[in-house]
Amino acid sequence: MTVTVRAFSGALEDGHRRESVYAGDLLIFKDVESMVDLCALTDDLIRDALGVSDPPKAQFGLERGDYLGRIDTLQKEYRKNPEARRLLLAAFEQVGVDLRWCCWDWLHLRVLPHGEGEADRRVGRLKAHRDTWASNIYAQTNWWAPIYPITPGRTIAFYPSYWSQPIQNTSGDWDLEKVRAERRGESRTRMPLVPEPTEPIDPASELKVAVEPGDVLCFSDAHLHAGVPNKTGIARFSIEARTADARDIADGRGAPNVDGVAPHVAADWFRHVADNTPLSAVSVKEGV
Repeated sequence: MTVTVRAFSGALEDGHRRESVYAGDLLIFKDVESMVDLCALTDDLIRDALGVSDPPKAQFGLERGDYLGRIDTLQKEYRKNPEARRLLLAAFEQVGVDLRWCCWDWLHLRVLPHGEGEADRRVGRLKAHRDTWASNIYAQTNWWAPIYPITPGRTIAFYPSYWSQPIQNTSGDWDLEKVRAERRGESRTRMPLVPEPTEPIDPASELKVAVEPGDVLCFSDAHLHAGVPNKTGIARFSIEARTADARDIADGRGAPNVDGVAPHVAADWFRHVADNTPLSAVSVKEGV
């Protein structure tokens, strides 16, 4: 498949955006006003948490345990930060999302230090995967944005040839509850953060997409994608969120499922952006 990368300087009608995403297009919304503000807010929070003037290089000035502990605290607090959430929803509206039907999971702050940090889950690189292997929701959309300038050496990569090509994977055996149990120290069984391929990935179609701070990358979570191994000497800080439109869930619209075999549909990972109603309970007849 040839992926179309489409850039917009303003909003895109929500129905057109969703259909484009479900067809495999990668959409870049340029210089989104509230995303610019969100990057500034996030920069302030990162600087306060790490206590440094140059956050992308903080790993070289802090002891590793201290660095990881500060990152862990920052990530947990960021997920609940009301101003960050407000600005992200404002950015969604500015690019055309109809929030009446929009459900999301939560706001993630990802940190990928130089050297990948694969030994620790707080900063580990996510290898090639489809997010839909875990959620089993094919109307799921990913929103991704860097906080600081990035390069192809510390960004996100896609494998377009796998959009319609199945690959063997662990989606049938993956269990989020086991991941959570391990995090709570209740289990020693190590479950990958996301389901993984069980056969080699052909890198021939790899497409590295680098966008600017203030831009937002929007794509289907059915895309096979991965974090690029970071060997640049500068950490990558990025934010991401996942959304699902309740109307498309009700109507069965979404990207194609070519190889996902998750036993459950994780609809209630997603909640309405306005009142926290679980996705499965959002009425598509009356709206919210």
